[in-house]
This record gives sequence, C-alpha cells and structure tokens, in this order.
Amino acid sequence: MKEPKLRFVTRKSIDDLTKNLNLQYTLSDYQDWEFIVGKPEDIEEYINYYTTEADEDNKFALMEIIIQATEDQTMENDFLKYLKIVLKLLKENFRLHEYSVFYWSCFENENIEDCWKVSPYIRELWQECSIG
Repeated sequence: MKEPKLRFVTRKSIDDLTKNLNLQYTLSDYQDWEFIVGKPEDIEEYINYYTTEADEDNKFALMEIIIQATEDQTMENDFLKYLKIVLKLLKENFRLHEYSVFYWSCFENENIEDCWKVSPYIRELWQECSIG
C-alpha cells in the first residue's frame, strides 16, 4: 500500500477557522491544533461550515476537527450519526482528504482494537476509494 503525500494544516487555516468558528485555543504551539480545538458538542456547526467553505486548505483542516469531534462522541447513536455524514463527505472529497483517510485508518497498527473508533469504517472507505 502506498502512503499518500503528506498534508498538513496551514497556519492560515488555523487563523481563519479559529476566527470564523470562534474556536478557543490558548497554547502557544499549534502542534495537533486540529485534534485539540474542536468540541464534540459543536460538530453540527463544523459540518454546516464545512459545506459552505470554499478554501481547500480550510476544508482539509476543518475535516480533521470534524473527524476528531466524531471520534469524541460519547453516545453511540451520535457517533454513528456523525460517522455516516463524515464518511459521505470524505468520499465526495476523497482526493482532498486522502491523507486524512490514510491517517485515521491507523494502518500502522494491525490490531484494529488498538486504533480509533472511526478507524475500521475509514479503512473501508480507503479500500473503496484509494487507487494503488
């Protein structure tokens, strides 16, 4: 399996999304910003904003927040509800989010039980959509 080209969240996207979504972030370092800043209870706001966002770098960064917010859902029904939406968005925009799909598939770990809750579903999407 060939790993897709690395893609990272840009500083401009961090600034744009922090401002536009009123995200709270107080650390001086932006490492893992996309995994820390989102709140699972605000996932609908993130998804709605995603559907109106035109900038690809912002969409990429926002999808990382959305996936993490899905992962952090505490109720199984909510997890499955948002997972369905996430998988649809990822499939529709696979080339944009190819690295995210690969990352969240957690292929470096053969035991899927040691991965994220979203990993088995995102692995299926990877198998369906990746070329090579």
